[in-house]
Amino acid sequence: MTDPTDTSSATDDIVAAFRLDKAPVRGRTVRIGAEALDPILRRHDYPRPVAMLLGEALALAALVGSLLKAEGRLVVQAQGEGPVTLLVAEYSVGGGLRGYARLAEGAAEALEANRMPPAALLGVGTLVLTLDQGDNKTSYQGVVPLDGATLAACAESYFRVSEQTDTCIKLAVGQLFAGDEPPLWRAGGILLQRIAGDDARGDTGEDWNRASILFATLRDEELVDPELPADRLLYRLFHEEGARMDTPAALEDRCTCNEERLTGVMRQFPAEELRDLVEDDGKIHARCQFCAREYSIEPLQIGA
Repeated sequence: MTDPTDTSSATDDIVAAFRLDKAPVRGRTVRIGAEALDPILRRHDYPRPVAMLLGEALALAALVGSLLKAEGRLVVQAQGEGPVTLLVAEYSVGGGLRGYARLAEGAAEALEANRMPPAALLGVGTLVLTLDQGDNKTSYQGVVPLDGATLAACAESYFRVSEQTDTCIKLAVGQLFAGDEPPLWRAGGILLQRIAGDDARGDTGEDWNRASILFATLRDEELVDPELPADRLLYRLFHEEGARMDTPAALEDRCTCNEERLTGVMRQFPAEELRDLVEDDGKIHARCQFCAREYSIEPLQIGA
């Protein structure tokens, strides 16, 4: 990173790759706030620990999903039998993010803590990362238990088990308070990976250990500080290693739901079941769990 004071390419709602010139290490960094995170978390008024976990999942989806080169999406999903029965965060190629958490009945009143371990919210369950390449191409899926103290720790287990790649991940979510304005949700994350050794590089273990020690000094507040952009944070962490951040890609709150897709799914339902869905105004009403958009469907559109 040649000029740590140049923040023209380091704004909120971005994801970017970076590398270290003096170590066989690569990574990605993400910052999400007013445009890509806050509306998603505010839309459903989640209890604070649920909002924080979903925010971390969205940051993780952006970090991993932005590795995709072709069309498709990366889905981070966790299920369990705890207060939160389902957690879904999705990244679509092009920078779209959407997320949703489903709570068990009566669970919201009991969740008064701040950050909680995934297992405390989801109970005994699994973390599933799915790469959906679209166009009838093969999907890839990795599954690990939700036994880490944080979502980042669970994700590190995924890379260690499924990808067999040394990986460090840090995720953080917080709120920015400014006067009388409603607090603004923010999230940040960094993913660091070791590049395997070869004849040219030799053993990369020592370089990886050095980079991992520097990474371990990273604090949550640094990842969500609006006064500490992503490129400056990377310079602070790895300036001695020659950190270089690529041009960032934009992220946005973007749901993939639409009426055409919804009616296409409904046409596959039995006619009797569709008739039972018709309400007093003669229409079928549906609501997207992710973006809360309401749809009003004429029964004749779907053969009901």
